[in-house]
Amino acid sequence: MTIIDEVWLKSQWREADSISMKQTQSTREQGVTKLRAIPMFTDLSETDLETFADMVQLKRYPKGAFIVTQNERGSTMYLLVSGRVKVSLASPSGKELALNYLEAPAHFGEMSLVDAEPRSADVIAVTDVELFSLDAKDLSSAIQINPRLALSLIATLSRRLRQTILRLEDMAFHDATHRVMRVVLNVATASYETRGVPVIQGLTHYDIATLAGTSRETASRIISNLAKDGVLATKGRKIVVDLIKLRERLEGE
Repeated sequence: MTIIDEVWLKSQWREADSISMKQTQSTREQGVTKLRAIPMFTDLSETDLETFADMVQLKRYPKGAFIVTQNERGSTMYLLVSGRVKVSLASPSGKELALNYLEAPAHFGEMSLVDAEPRSADVIAVTDVELFSLDAKDLSSAIQINPRLALSLIATLSRRLRQTILRLEDMAFHDATHRVMRVVLNVATASYETRGVPVIQGLTHYDIATLAGTSRETASRIISNLAKDGVLATKGRKIVVDLIKLRERLEGE
């Protein structure tokens, strides 16, 4: 991504945000229906769901739109209802470092609510996305309605810290092959846990390369070698991973 592309996309983010505020004012019934579909809220009573629906605002962003921009002041967290987003950093020269990809159901933007610091990264819509926004002033009330929200926030922050430590370890002590395999394993495992299938879908070799901190050419070569060894198989735009074989390969290094 060049710096020109970034400026254009950030201008699109402003426009998308304006559109969402005007055109996606969801009714309480719509909000309740969509909240009920999120596992975290499944067990809430109808009354609690209605109360929670009054606290949040439903928004939609098109593919490529910036939902959150690095270093801006933030007082809102987001509950991803549908679609996929990319969490990334961009240098002044236009180089990009992808930190993570999040797929619904998920949440992000909670760090600024906890520590009142500026946003630590960009969050960009990889597909068209639909999400709920929750203001900081309503967070305490929301947790009282659904205490599992607090536990989910703690678990998410802990998991992301662990992922950061593992990534630093990989960058410091392992080569590109190991890092690409780790990314493939993590993404495929997450897919298996949510969909029941260890598949990578919607991520290009470039996306995998940025997560692994290497070039697209290197990532493509490693993925090709893994396919030759029967560790994974490419089916159209999907990569189906043999989790057992890949774990064994990683542990054997």
